[in-house]
Amino acid sequence: MKKIYKILLISLAVLIVVVLGIAIAASPVAKSYIEKHDRELLGRSIRMERLRVNIFTGRLRVEGLKIGGSDDSTTFFALDSFDMRMRILPLLSNRVTVKHITLAGLDVKVYQRGNAFSFDDIIAHFASDTTAVTEPAEPSEPWEIGIYNIAIRDGHLFYKDLGLNAVWGLNDINLQIPGVYFGGEKTDVGAVLNFAEGGSLATSVAYDIDTSEFDIGLKLDGLMLTSMLPYFRQWLDIGAVEGRLSADVRLQGNTEHLLALHTEGTASLAQFALKDMRQQPVAGVDTLGVKLAEGDLGRMRFRFERFYVGGFSLNAELTPGGDNISALMKPSPESPEQPVETTSEPGPGTAPVLQIADLEITGGKVSFRDLTMAKPFEYVVSDIRMRSRDFDPSKRNNLQVDARMQRTGSAKLRWEGTLDDLNNQNITLSLSNLSLKDFTPYCEHFTAYPITGGNLTFRSQNVIRNRYLDGTNHLDAFEPKVDKKRKELKPEMNIPLKLGLYVLRDKKGHVKMDLPVGGNLDSPEFSYRKIVLKAIGNVLLKVVTAPFSFLSGGNKDLEYITLDPAQYAFTSEQYASFDQIAQMLRDKPEIQIALTQRINLARALPAQSVNILRLAYHNSLAAADSTGQRPRLSMLEYEKLQQVDIRTPAVGAFADSLLALRGISPLGMSPNAKALALYRDDALSLLRRMMASRDKALGEYMLTTHGVQAPAFRLQPMDSVALTNYTGRDRYTIALGLDGETIEIGDDTADADGTPVDSNDSVGVEVPAATAADSTALPEPAQQK
Repeated sequence: MKKIYKILLISLAVLIVVVLGIAIAASPVAKSYIEKHDRELLGRSIRMERLRVNIFTGRLRVEGLKIGGSDDSTTFFALDSFDMRMRILPLLSNRVTVKHITLAGLDVKVYQRGNAFSFDDIIAHFASDTTAVTEPAEPSEPWEIGIYNIAIRDGHLFYKDLGLNAVWGLNDINLQIPGVYFGGEKTDVGAVLNFAEGGSLATSVAYDIDTSEFDIGLKLDGLMLTSMLPYFRQWLDIGAVEGRLSADVRLQGNTEHLLALHTEGTASLAQFALKDMRQQPVAGVDTLGVKLAEGDLGRMRFRFERFYVGGFSLNAELTPGGDNISALMKPSPESPEQPVETTSEPGPGTAPVLQIADLEITGGKVSFRDLTMAKPFEYVVSDIRMRSRDFDPSKRNNLQVDARMQRTGSAKLRWEGTLDDLNNQNITLSLSNLSLKDFTPYCEHFTAYPITGGNLTFRSQNVIRNRYLDGTNHLDAFEPKVDKKRKELKPEMNIPLKLGLYVLRDKKGHVKMDLPVGGNLDSPEFSYRKIVLKAIGNVLLKVVTAPFSFLSGGNKDLEYITLDPAQYAFTSEQYASFDQIAQMLRDKPEIQIALTQRINLARALPAQSVNILRLAYHNSLAAADSTGQRPRLSMLEYEKLQQVDIRTPAVGAFADSLLALRGISPLGMSPNAKALALYRDDALSLLRRMMASRDKALGEYMLTTHGVQAPAFRLQPMDSVALTNYTGRDRYTIALGLDGETIEIGDDTADADGTPVDSNDSVGVEVPAATAADSTALPEPAQQK
């Protein structure tokens, strides 16, 4: 018996020694095995300074662990120490209980190129063989797993996207998870991550594995947007982005119904700045704050308590090649056309809901530069303010924007409409006391006139119905002044702006216009700016070309004064026109008016030559007095003389005899041609004397009756060349002048009545002048009224 006890004691001692030996040798053996078979185990090199395993206490500790990269030239994973302790006995009852896991000095480096990551080979190494046929496992009792006190201390994560050259880093990662449970208890995870570029992220996660419900809290503090530049550049051509993003958000839901996610929380953005590829600022925000009261992803319902933007800025620039805002957008890649799928109409209650209880914008600033013209236009609108209550895109909203203009003045914009129906809107714009001088570049570009002074008040209401704009604009400019026209420019609109503004100006210095605007918004030619400018140009041109009609309210138009080349005295209608001109000079004392008498000689010379032929024939029949002089005709006798028909044989024989004296054959010549051949020069001289007499009488009338004289009123005779070449109507044309700028109103082009009296006459042939013996005594023009 003693021998048996002795054998048992020896065997037990040997077993204990063996167990102790295994326990002691387990650590170095395991370390040697792992390092020797690292490629088989992981596909990467594995090195560690120390490995300790205690099978009695369930403790595992690894120090100085390093896992190489795919080519072993870099380190993918490094760890100062890993410490874990697990309870052994619960394993017998299908329970895994890990008392704690601590990772200290964690350092992970991840690289990405396209869709490939630097750890893809590790995942592929552990991927199961899909071709292998696995036998169905026998059902076993479920295991309960509980991992407690998970901690990461002083961790570091480095990430680089080689394709985008984007670098991200997390420094000082400190993660504390009280417990992760699989089998009934709720998981509660908390972590604090510090970003290498600045800012931190604190998380709290509560998860129930039985119900799949989760409650996640995210608190982001001061994330620097600079590190996100490569990701912005995937959609935008920008040079830089700055700002600090913070958020405090709570997410609640169920992993089996992710679309039923409920969110709430706040978010803010500070010192945001966006720059283009030239490093020029495009947009910025001092402060942006959002408070989400309810976010229901399942019902697409989002209700914000407040949306606030403070100190936003926008720098817009227009160039011949486009604008800087559109230049930020990357062109979308062309993709093959996909067949149009018929989608069913959304059911009731599925329409997204967006509500903002308090929407506010303060301290905004918009800078605009137009570099498409010879002189750049720069304008700044500042102190932009907007407030809206209970904003809902699906309902009709009332929104008002106030702003301060560049030098003086203010702007108010009121919008009534719904974002769900942009085809029907009501927009009212009010601009008060704007300095017109700021808009000189546009004025020079369209009219070649620089603006030197004046203020503008503008009221505009635009109603859009089914994509058709029906607008009315009221313009009121006070004391608008422009400089002399720049002759070197080629404006888009050729209008006498200076003169038009002066005619439009009332006695109090106001220039008022009502400009209706309309058009189809879908038309490619539609441009609101061009429509308004064209309407203004049309008003100015109409005013200048018909100033008398404008001043009289459309009752008395006066473009020219019709004349009869043979008339000696002015008619009552002509005197009324002269009186209207005098009235305009009294109403507009700075303006000058010049009248030019224009006679169409191609028509007047044949007719006047015929009159002289009649007179010569009459004189040849009248007896001379004792002195040899023929009696002068009275006006009554002269008018009766106009009825004589020169086609009678007697007059024809008289004309033939005079032509024979000059050696001109009358064969083939019409009566009118004979008269022109005999008396063309006399008719021209008589017409010139009659024109001079009319001008003299008109000048005396305007001076004696109205007290009007040069330079306010003057008569501008035509020179000989211009008179000879003139082919228009017989009339006085009217020219308006102001500060050296002159425009002639009316149209003096030839009309259908511009043919000679007899179409068989050759009025353009040079013929000898009548001899002195043929001279006639004509009645003098009667004294004017």
